[in-house]
Amino acid sequence: MNHHDQGSDPLAASFAELRSASLRHVTQPDPDEPRRRAYRRLRRRIAVPGVAAAVVMAAGAVGFVRIAAPPPPGVVTDDSPATDFPSAWPSTGSTTPPPTRSATPSATPSATPSSPATPATPAPPTSGTPTRSGSSPGATPSATSTRVLDLSIKAPRTLTLEVSGDAYAGWLDVTMGNAGTRAYDSGDLIVVLPVEATIDLDGTGIGGCFNQGQNDDTKTMFCTGDARIPAGGSRSYRIGVRVDIAPGGPARTLTGFALTVRANVQGAFPADTTPADNTARTDLKLPPG
Repeated sequence: MNHHDQGSDPLAASFAELRSASLRHVTQPDPDEPRRRAYRRLRRRIAVPGVAAAVVMAAGAVGFVRIAAPPPPGVVTDDSPATDFPSAWPSTGSTTPPPTRSATPSATPSATPSSPATPATPAPPTSGTPTRSGSSPGATPSATSTRVLDLSIKAPRTLTLEVSGDAYAGWLDVTMGNAGTRAYDSGDLIVVLPVEATIDLDGTGIGGCFNQGQNDDTKTMFCTGDARIPAGGSRSYRIGVRVDIAPGGPARTLTGFALTVRANVQGAFPADTTPADNTARTDLKLPPG
């Protein structure tokens, strides 16, 4: 009995040692094991979407390459997709060089003929030709133009006014003529009056007078003129004149009344060839009261 117990002691001791080693292995796990497992899971999660994205990008690239090189319009003869793409690839390689070579010669000849058309050196003589058409209204005639402006105005040298209520009044007959050959828009008037006098242009076609200044003796107005008088013709006007001086005093004569006609050409006033007859001066006589 004692011999059996003594023989079994080493076996029991071995089991006991194995048990204690197993318990030590269970109770003391590797502290880095959880971290390694987490790292492996993370790699699996990242790898799967990355592979899927790579597959999608590869498929898209293949599709883009096939779509980016469509067959030229002139080469495709069949509407079938199965034959369209195969026929496009060889035809593209064989057809592309000819257009490139044909475009280069076409550009070169087009540039070459344009150079002869460029010589603008003869242009100055051409530009001189329209200058002669400056004889049209409003344009300055060229030095070689024979057309001239020649307006004139005539009025009595004196005008005797009559008593009219508390003032003096009368009518001045004026004649304007056109001896020129150049067209114009209207014959405007420059009116200079004694400060006591006014004029009435109703019914004359002349109007729109604007005050341009005044001194102690006279005042000046610019008036828009009547329509153009035909070349070689004339036109008469009757202008009312009033002087605001009370009757009853001695006879008087007011000087300074003058009418000047000038040709209006599109808002400008070119020089008249005979300016001496462009102004008519009239003295206003007031009889005694």
